[in-house]
Amino acid sequence: MNKIISGTSLIANKGTQAGNEFYVVMCSLKRLKRIFSLDEQTLPVERRSQRLINEDRIPQIAKYVLENRDNYVFSSITACIQGKSEFEPFTNEDVFANSGKLLIDEDADVFIVDGQHRTAAILAAIEQDKSLESETISVVIYPDKNLEQRQNMFSDLNQHAIKVDESLQKTYGTSPDELLSKKVIFNSPTLSKLVHLEKSRLSSRSKKLITHSGLNKATKELFSHIDHNNYNSLIPKAMAFWECVAKNLPAWQLVLNEKVASSELRDQSIHPYSVTLHAIGIVGSWLLINDKDWKVKLRQFQTINWERSNHKDWEGRCLMNGSMKNSSVAASLTAIKIKQMMNIPLSDKEVTQENKFKEARNEF
Repeated sequence: MNKIISGTSLIANKGTQAGNEFYVVMCSLKRLKRIFSLDEQTLPVERRSQRLINEDRIPQIAKYVLENRDNYVFSSITACIQGKSEFEPFTNEDVFANSGKLLIDEDADVFIVDGQHRTAAILAAIEQDKSLESETISVVIYPDKNLEQRQNMFSDLNQHAIKVDESLQKTYGTSPDELLSKKVIFNSPTLSKLVHLEKSRLSSRSKKLITHSGLNKATKELFSHIDHNNYNSLIPKAMAFWECVAKNLPAWQLVLNEKVASSELRDQSIHPYSVTLHAIGIVGSWLLINDKDWKVKLRQFQTINWERSNHKDWEGRCLMNGSMKNSSVAASLTAIKIKQMMNIPLSDKEVTQENKFKEARNEF
């Protein structure tokens, strides 16, 4: 076997899976760009072993790192070597024989099989914060893998992956808006009984009425800015607002007192759904800024017909052919209708949007 003369040397621990060797290394973040081959993106699908990078995800992940500088966390990157590599143990003693140096020939390519978005985002974050360069991430490396084997690995690694439910993600999250919404839920006797912390789609058997993901999005609408410096101070106001909303939706009180099944209410009404919560958050933002008697104003919720059968008010806004729809446009149109019912003035943008909505409806 020809010895590797020059290339990359990494401290590694050797393991075995399915009779094949693999290595776990700690890689400094600044070395990621030098080690991995990222040019697979220019190749057609049959000649690469990765999906195309979604450029929109890179700034999102980089922002997560930069905003959570003291507590961000990443799972291991998985990579494959195409070309020559060799492992040199530090000692032949059995107990330490799996620790040593992994040498990767300078002509070999190291392709990322899982973690390309993490890698690209880390490199983007380093451009803004050079102190990240000295930190490390674990990399699992499989040697001597050709394109077909890498494609098989990509398929195997992803076919059993399950996306974390958005509500559970919000419950376990640490961003300022996530901390705000979950502390509001935890501290509210009302909301803790109504909000599902794990599921964003509620089954007919669920006793919960609304979802954490829905409440989180709606709570973000209440305030113009939420960050780590102010979210704690916003908790009392956000909790007071949502408890007042619940108080003025009699159907929610029936669910709280177990007089009506939550599934029955979801079948009949629009207010348990995320799109309507989002709309209520938009309305609430105006109330909190412009009306010191907003708690009195919210009593008007009791007079609104929230039924899904109320096609006159909700069809084309949050309803489409009687079924709930969920989008930012639907939330905005629903908020406009709620404002009109409460005699709250519309912004210029809302007036324009409402006029377009009416014009579209008149065409049919």
